[in-house]
Amino acid sequence: MTLVAGWPPIARSITGIVLGYIVFVFGAWFVQETLLGGVSYSDDLITLVLAGLLTPVAAAIGAVVTAAIARRRPWLHIVPMATLITIETGYLYEKGLVDGPLWFEAAAGASLIAGAAAGVIIWQFATCRSRAQSF
Repeated sequence: MTLVAGWPPIARSITGIVLGYIVFVFGAWFVQETLLGGVSYSDDLITLVLAGLLTPVAAAIGAVVTAAIARRRPWLHIVPMATLITIETGYLYEKGLVDGPLWFEAAAGASLIAGAAAGVIIWQFATCRSRAQSF
């Protein structure tokens, strides 16, 4: 990310968090609404499995974007993403905007947080490999 290379760390951090979250939200929307035609607790097993596998991938991609822009302390930078996922999951459940039971919605939120963690691990692995190959 040479575009933000000269930016102060706080600007990279905020930009990384915001852009990573936007990528995640757009990816989750694309998976659930466009690819799967809307996901509901009452959907068939195949749709639920695909949503359960692909939506965390969107979170992982968002986390990679966050880590790549922020570059330092990637775990710290996904905390806001995890916090927003937790708040949104609780809000949607409380307002009745989702149709699954609490355990189902909590598991869905947890899978997104796990996806974000996987994204950071992928980013760390990729950057460690690239640094090792440059020696």
